[in-house]
Amino acid sequence: MPDFIMKFLAWLLAFTSTGVIALSEPPIPPVIPDTPDTMTQEITVMSFNVWTEIGSIGQRINGVVQTILSERPDSFGLQEAHELWRLRLWWALRKAGRTGLPDYGIACWQGRYFGLGEGTPIFYRRDKYLLVDQGVFWLSDNPGITSMGWDAALPRVAGYAVLKDRRTGFTYVHFNAHFDHVGGTARANSARLIADRINAMGLPAVFTADLNAGPGSLPAQYLEAGGLTDLRYAAGEADTGRTFHGYGSGGSAIDYVYANHYLREAKQFKVIRDEYDGMYPSDHFAVSATLTLAN
Repeated sequence: MPDFIMKFLAWLLAFTSTGVIALSEPPIPPVIPDTPDTMTQEITVMSFNVWTEIGSIGQRINGVVQTILSERPDSFGLQEAHELWRLRLWWALRKAGRTGLPDYGIACWQGRYFGLGEGTPIFYRRDKYLLVDQGVFWLSDNPGITSMGWDAALPRVAGYAVLKDRRTGFTYVHFNAHFDHVGGTARANSARLIADRINAMGLPAVFTADLNAGPGSLPAQYLEAGGLTDLRYAAGEADTGRTFHGYGSGGSAIDYVYANHYLREAKQFKVIRDEYDGMYPSDHFAVSATLTLAN
């Protein structure tokens, strides 16, 4: 098919799917070849929407902590984590770290309303990694300031943490975000912005997120066009079931772990459905992935 026809079809897809023309697809980055000095490392990462509802934090905090510690991820991203969640989880995990369990630190503390409110923090193993760099940005045309993007209902914030293994020097960046639940254009353009940021970083990368959109949706297509791989389908051992359950019988798969073109192997993708104290710790199931990245 001629190239101009392909471009027109891509434009038409963006227009008809979102109501306005979304940003153009980012270029696919090249595959990084292995060389004699290529360093690889297996890591486990997690994504967990902890449900912002304040009244039940006391009932659910133990289950959230136990879910995290059951996987002992190298790093994990949270969604809907307002100040109380961030503080209580940070304290509970630091307390657990003093008992010989992994010792977690926190990056990207800021929330979406001028640094306050719900945020997308990234926790990392302080006993294993140095936090080299971190940053927070808004999913909008003005990512450096508190702002609402496109047709979003709320300001949406994303963050990243650059982590360096204290022993081996292996370095990767963890991005984390929560896409808008209303705006289709906002979700598509947020995906483009995330892919661009990851490609510009030039490091092995993972991206954890609640996309508020299912596999095969326009945001997922944009992320894949930007060189990111959905580990739900790439992993040798994978669970493709729902991740949002809402404490009911419905739900859908809207929580993700992606890796960029430094991916060498996707070993496992899990949906964690464990109950604690007779209930699920959140209205979302946590998801985790074990993968190997090259550096």
